[in-house]
Amino acid sequence: MKFSIIGAGNGGQSMAAHLTLLNHEVVLYDIQTELIAKINEKGGIKSEGVFEGFASVTATTDLKFAMKDSQVILVTTTGTAHKSVARSIAPYLQDDQVILIFPGYWGALEFRNIFEEVGMNKKVYVAETESLIYTCRYIEPGHVRVRKIKDSLEFAALPATDSPIVKDRLKEVYPQLEITDSVLTTTLNNVNPVFHVPILLLNAGRIESEGDFYFYPDGATPSVVNVMEQIEKERLEIGEKLNINLSTSLELLKRFYDVDEDNLYDAIQKNPAYKTGIAPTTLNYRYIYEDVPYGLHPIVKLGEKLGVKTPASNLLIDLASLIRKEDLRAKALQLSDLGLEDKTPEEIVEYLKGNSKVNH
Repeated sequence: MKFSIIGAGNGGQSMAAHLTLLNHEVVLYDIQTELIAKINEKGGIKSEGVFEGFASVTATTDLKFAMKDSQVILVTTTGTAHKSVARSIAPYLQDDQVILIFPGYWGALEFRNIFEEVGMNKKVYVAETESLIYTCRYIEPGHVRVRKIKDSLEFAALPATDSPIVKDRLKEVYPQLEITDSVLTTTLNNVNPVFHVPILLLNAGRIESEGDFYFYPDGATPSVVNVMEQIEKERLEIGEKLNINLSTSLELLKRFYDVDEDNLYDAIQKNPAYKTGIAPTTLNYRYIYEDVPYGLHPIVKLGEKLGVKTPASNLLIDLASLIRKEDLRAKALQLSDLGLEDKTPEEIVEYLKGNSKVNH
């Protein structure tokens, strides 16, 4: 198959290397001219870890070229870029293309909302996953280290009735993909905000001091995990209000990494994939600028609609705003961006499952 990968960060470069090594045609796109130039200077991407080799990846800043005759479009940008990506790709979409967003961060809803806004009328299938399928980092442009490919990963299309089509299209490349009930499940099962934000904020002094430390083994102390568990409770209560069956963080760590422990602290500490991940060296990082406005804030707004109190999530948003000296709510994702603002909880569930109109 031909794949277009939008976003040449950690996930995009790892994905491009992997799919190329599996003998698929891949075009990697990013708006960062210097990054793409460095990848092209090397002639592709070197991978080490769970798959090794050199992949002769085509990298470009020409979106029209990247999208041409692609069967599957894989979006690996941060959630903050989803609106602009949806707008940018809309003119080049063709009938029968699959768009899969890794991970969702409410992305399928945003993409559908933007496509309707700009009058995109092609028959495309839009889906999202609950997490990035790789545990990975790029060491430098054109060189990635992949520590793990997740064992099982849930996804959903919008509408959910399209999910079997997406699964069939990708079953040979990503047999790990399992259908879940709706994109609200995949989005709320994305526990990056639950994990990243408390660890980052409560280790702020350490991050801004000299010396590296391991983000999960060193940063997720028992007290920090207590905060994570409070965010988790709010997430799960929202799921209960919507009558959707969310996975706990323990269940996700078991499914992703085959880590089987009876408490979250031990599960994090004993996860081999977390052992060697170095913490960020700055607070000017996506764990704040993606996970707060595109992770915690929509949970708070959905909680308000459903009557679920979210004091822990609100506290972390306030703390992050104080630390960064900016209002992180000001440009955060709103329910209106997702087409959900005027819907009742029952209407939200019906819309996501495909029992009410979703424009193709």
